[in-house]
Formats: sequence, C-alpha cells, structure tokens
Amino acid sequence: MRHLWIQIIGLFILSGLIACSEDDNESCSIIVQDIQGPIESGEILKSTSLDNHVYKFTFESESIEIPEKMVQSIDVDSAKWKTVLTLVDGNTYIIPSMGTSIDELIVNVTVNPSGYNPLAANITMNLPALGRMKIVVHSKPDSYTPNVEYLFNSIEKGQTITVLGLYPNYENQVDLIYTDKQGNERGRSLIKIKTGTLEYLHLPKKCRVTKIDPSKIEPGMNLINSPGESETDTSIPYMVDFDGEIRWILDWRNHPYLDHISQCCGLKRLHNGNYFVGDKNNHQLAEINVLGEIIHRWDLKKMGFAFHHDITEKADGKLLITVTKNDAKLQGGTDVRIYDHVIEFDPVKGQINKFWDFTAILDSSRILDGWTPGPGLKVQDKSNWLHNNGIDESIDGDIICTARWQGVFKYSYSGDLKWIIAPHCNWGNKYQKYLLMPLDKSGTPITDPDVLNGKKRHPDFDWFWGGHCPVELPNGNVLVFDNGFCRWYTSAHDINYSRAVEYKIDEKNMTIQQVWEYGYEMADYYAAAVSGVDYLKQTGNYLFCPGMGNRLSNGSAGGRMVEIDPKSNTVVFELELESSYSTLFHRANRISLYPDNM
Repeated sequence: MRHLWIQIIGLFILSGLIACSEDDNESCSIIVQDIQGPIESGEILKSTSLDNHVYKFTFESESIEIPEKMVQSIDVDSAKWKTVLTLVDGNTYIIPSMGTSIDELIVNVTVNPSGYNPLAANITMNLPALGRMKIVVHSKPDSYTPNVEYLFNSIEKGQTITVLGLYPNYENQVDLIYTDKQGNERGRSLIKIKTGTLEYLHLPKKCRVTKIDPSKIEPGMNLINSPGESETDTSIPYMVDFDGEIRWILDWRNHPYLDHISQCCGLKRLHNGNYFVGDKNNHQLAEINVLGEIIHRWDLKKMGFAFHHDITEKADGKLLITVTKNDAKLQGGTDVRIYDHVIEFDPVKGQINKFWDFTAILDSSRILDGWTPGPGLKVQDKSNWLHNNGIDESIDGDIICTARWQGVFKYSYSGDLKWIIAPHCNWGNKYQKYLLMPLDKSGTPITDPDVLNGKKRHPDFDWFWGGHCPVELPNGNVLVFDNGFCRWYTSAHDINYSRAVEYKIDEKNMTIQQVWEYGYEMADYYAAAVSGVDYLKQTGNYLFCPGMGNRLSNGSAGGRMVEIDPKSNTVVFELELESSYSTLFHRANRISLYPDNM
C-alpha cells in the first residue's frame, strides 16, 4: 500500500514537470518570435538590463521584455557585435548587438581592385545586421577641398564598398562607418590606406590653383578628359580637387580593349551612375564603372559608323553621338565625307535607332577656302565641310549642335532645321530664314552689314568662331565655347582670344542677343581647338575651360579651368594645368566624385 502511494505521488510530480516543461517551451517560442521581429528588420540590440526579475532587451526602435526565469544565460561579445542568449529550454540564439569597433567586421581591403584605378580601394564587409556603410576620406591638413563623404545604398550583410578620392603616394585616413538603414551611425573605425606614386608620362607637370573662393564654388571634383600626348595616344581621364591634387584616375594602358582609347570629349556620366565613352581610335562604344571596368561594349564600326568627338544622354536614356558614316561619299565623287552625322544609340538594346545626315539639313557646299584654326589642325574642305564637335538635347526635345565650320544649329528629331547661329555671309537663299538676327542690348536689330556678315564686332554682340560644346541653360539660353580662331575672317593668329558666350534666342521672332561673355581680349586664355563650357546647377556658375595652348601665370603653356559667377562676372576658382604637349583636354567638367546611386 505504501509503495502504491509513492507511485501515485511520483506520477503527480512527473505530470507537473511535464506541464511545466510544456509551458516553458511555449513561452520560449513566444520569446523567440518577439526577438526575431527586430532582428529580421535589421535592428541592432543596444543594451540589456535586469529590473524586478525582468530582462529588458532594447533595440534601436523597440524593446522586448523577457522574464528572468526564462533566461539561462546572456553572454555579450562586443568585439564581434553579438549577444548570445540561452533560454531555459537549452536553445541558444545569436542577437546582433552594438559593438565597440567595426575592425572585426572588415574582411578585406584591396587597393586598385580593377587594376585601372590606383586611387580607389574596395573594402569587403561582413555586417552583423542589415545596414549601410559610409566612408569619409580625410583631406590633407589646411586643404580647401572638403573631406570626401559618401553613404552607400546597399543594405546587405555582406557587401563590398568602393572608396574613391584617395591621394596618390599617401597614407590616406579613412573613416569607415557602419549605419542603420536610415544612415544613423552604429560604429566606426579609422583605417589607413596607402597608395603608390602616379607615374604617367602624360599627366600635367603641375596642377596649380591660382584662385579660389570656397564659399562660392560649386562642390565636386574637376574631371579632366585628357587625350594623352595626342589623339592617337591612350586617353587619361582624371579628377583634380580644389588644391590641385589628382584624386581619381583611369589608367587603361594595360586594358585588353581600351589600351589605345581615344576618348575625345571624354567620359560622360549616365543617369545610372556609370560612364559612357566613345573611342575614336578603335571606333567602339563602352559603358564603364567608376573603377574603369567595362560593363558593356559595342563595335560601332560594325554598325557602319566611326566615332567622332561627343556624346550626350537624352532624357529618355538614349544617347546622341557625333559620328562619321563610313560609306558617306561626296556628291558625284568617291571621297568619304567625315564628321557630318549624328546617331541616336539605345544602350539597353545595343542598337542605333536613328541617324541624321547633315547634308540634308545644312549647306554642304558652304566652303571658306583656307579657313584653318592654325598649324597642324584640320582645315575645312569638301570632305570636312561641317566638323560636328558638340551636341546637346534641348528642353523641348530638339537637338543643338556645334560645327567648327558652320556655326551652332538646332534641328528637330524629325530632321527639320530650326535656326542657325553664324555670320550671314555665304549662305544660300534656302537658309536665309534660319539665320538669326542679332540684337543690341536695348533689343534693337543690328543692321551693320559688316557685323551681320562677321567682318567686325559690335560693342554688344559678336558671333562665335570655331565653337565647341553647346549647353542649353535652364532659362533656354545657349552657352557656347567660342574658340576664336580666324575671328572676323582674319588669319589664324591675328586676333587671339577665346570666350564663353551666352546667347538669348527668340525662336518666334528669329532673333539672337548676346547677354554674357567672358574672355574678351584675354589672349592668355586662347585655345584654337577643343575646349568647353558648362553650367553648374547648384550655384548657377559657369565653367570656361580652354584646353590647349594657354599662356599660364608662370609663363609656361597648358590649359585652364575657370569658374565664373555670371551675375557678378567674378572668378571664384581657377585651375592651371601645366604641360609640355599641346592639348591638355578636350573637355573639363565639375562633377561629384560619387554618383547618386552607388
């Protein structure tokens, strides 16, 4: 009987234990579900506290409470950004938690990961929870150039970020910052990245900043699209900061496809953050990333065209490219026409949608014998009658082009001519209605035949000569680089100055008014060919960039980048690029070091 009671009591105790275990398991399951929520959303555990027999787990946006009796142990490893929670059921859970340093999260640092950008590095991270990375590349002491800062878009646990803007031959100080999805800092480390010396024969001897007003300049870096020693050499795009330091460069000399690239007007940043480039030597098109790696490449020659000079991206993502059509012949002859076509290229489909032959738009018989920008530069002839060298899409969807020999002209997508900016001489009757009538400052037509025909300058107006780089401004005006060779039909070296000039065009009344200029009678800023202008969106400033043959402040030769506040006509930044060869760059632009979407 006694034995029976012992059995019965044992059964009651066992059933109680079983019930308790089932309750604990259920409670543990609920706890796990509660904790899993913030972990899956990418949150980090900030702290753990015990109060009145209840553990409080505080995450970044919420807190979870766990009864003390349900917890077997809590082990915090701040170095590895984790907390190990063991519940009474014996199961163990790793919770991403706030750490002391992110050094332990760095998997690898690789300088020049592509082999083409020695001033870049890739850093591979293994993060404890979903989040973003931010970098700060510290400027040298007493620099005008601010620190390079960028918050990356990726929110993966495992990610590789690209550090841009490293100084050459320098132990760069880089803050590596781990943030939540919104960019709030979780932790950081200061790392050091050592770079080597840039040893390229065709870089400028000196990049010299002669003037700067830090409060008025457009942020960014100065992209210099150098052709190298000549247009047949390997092009070298590089970026210079506001202290004259090279901070980004692409060295393609050992690239299997770009080792002899002639990029002419250089890299054009696409809406997707990559660059697009045309190769005049090999007649190919390429989309590349910030490390100089090819994303896509197309054989333009197989499509029947040869690349020449310029590219611009349209609002719809398609590209306008100035080209030569390989089988285009002179009327009644066998000689090939050059530099007188534009194509619309679709980079998604890798195909040409449309092309325009300018002999159907302008007068190809308008030849001015002997008109040349100078020794060694191409002359106008029947084959090279146009020399299209710049292109821009208008706000209204039309297309604006500069042509060395014919002026600036605008035409519709369907190929209808809209207007021509050029001296009125030597145009046939068919084109008279497209020639814009110049106005003085008061809005009165300028009727002097010598001014109309380009024989002399009016105090309020001058035509441009051999221009480049048309830019339509937000107000609808057109900004152009006026090279100025053979100005007023004089010999190439009689009157030497180049300008940035802004014209206001009234398409209804077919008039043109010069509203701003910079460079008038500044002989030291003369560039017979290449060169460009640009509009800077944040400040409204203009860039005036004569890219060859400038006489610099120390008496040497080279090119310049000049940033001007057009409202006050004051220079807020000037960069001199000293060189032992003629052409420093085809184009120079101010752009952000990072695109918006990396």
